[in-house]
Amino acid sequence: MKNKLTVKQKKFADEYIKTGNATQSYLDAGYSMKSKNGAGVEGQKLLRKPKVKDYIDKRMKDIEDAKIPKQKEVLEFLGGVMRGTLKITVETDEGPKEIPPNWKNRIDAAKELLKRMPMDDPITQAQLRKLNAEATLAESRTNESQDKSGRMRKLISKKSDKQLEEMIQSIEGGGNK
Repeated sequence: MKNKLTVKQKKFADEYIKTGNATQSYLDAGYSMKSKNGAGVEGQKLLRKPKVKDYIDKRMKDIEDAKIPKQKEVLEFLGGVMRGTLKITVETDEGPKEIPPNWKNRIDAAKELLKRMPMDDPITQAQLRKLNAEATLAESRTNESQDKSGRMRKLISKKSDKQLEEMIQSIEGGGNK
């Protein structure tokens, strides 16, 4: 049981993790000192004790690990966005409303998921090209509806949209355009 921290050592370490202040952590843990200077010296000594240091290092790693999402969590998030099951809260005149992600976000999530999958089969590659074309088409249409700057933009956009639609049809039909 030599590796066990005492109650005061554990409290000191937990306080130190929160504040980074060895002097105050020493006092908050219940140790008594006549001066703050003495508390600071004793707090520094505690920080150098292997079992206290190991406990603090382990707790800091646990805290840090909890902040970083794991691969499964990322994949589940992207899958929820792609399927539209993950909802976004937006403010409306009637109050907050939960809505699914828009198509562009869903397609982007699908592309991100596909990046994490093996890409050696031609069907998957064709599907990715189709998703990219659909995303570009959706973005183009969104920009067109937001951009009221003139007729030339709309003509260029309609021509680009037609080319993208032809590309999507070609991919769906098994072509390699």
